[in-house]
Amino acid sequence: MQIPINLAYEDDLSLQIILRILESQDVISSNKRFSVGSRFHGRGFGYLKRNISGFNKASKGMPYLILTDLDDKECAPIMIQEWLPETKSPNLIFRVAVREVESWLLADGPGFARFLGVSTKKVTAKPDDLPDPKACLINLARKSIKRSIREDLVPKQGSTAKQGPAYNECLASFVQESWNPSNARRSSPSLERTIKAIEVIRRCSNI
Repeated sequence: MQIPINLAYEDDLSLQIILRILESQDVISSNKRFSVGSRFHGRGFGYLKRNISGFNKASKGMPYLILTDLDDKECAPIMIQEWLPETKSPNLIFRVAVREVESWLLADGPGFARFLGVSTKKVTAKPDDLPDPKACLINLARKSIKRSIREDLVPKQGSTAKQGPAYNECLASFVQESWNPSNARRSSPSLERTIKAIEVIRRCSNI
């Protein structure tokens, strides 16, 4: 059985993470798998915030998964209430990465350390506690023994860019080929809650 689901997200890296979760052993079963329909690329959180009420109404017909970053907001529950003060549809999965989706990559400590070419000890065991997961990730990349990692993820010297020239493409390849959501969920409470919410939709779906 295919469970149709629509996706809305901030950026390309978030999309790849969602797709990896949906195909992981944690959320699929022998007779129920997700089939992605429409994809809504927010190019930041503004589009998602403006349209969350519409997504909520549309999800009454089929599931929607909305993923955004907490960034510098106080906490996820307050942010969710601010964005969606109305009653949430049971088919709407509205999740917030704490504080950015990069923390979910760091949560797979051994796998990400191998990818970067750094010691596992350098990867924090509690990435959701980081005030700036993206900056932490880039600082780890600076210590990589792999030249390609440094060139892709770290901003060029003298550049005003906050990330390297192939940041999203490099991390997307890790997500697609190596990232293990089963390991990562154990170190990231916000990822754990997201996977559990998807599991509920899968179990309860009668589509």
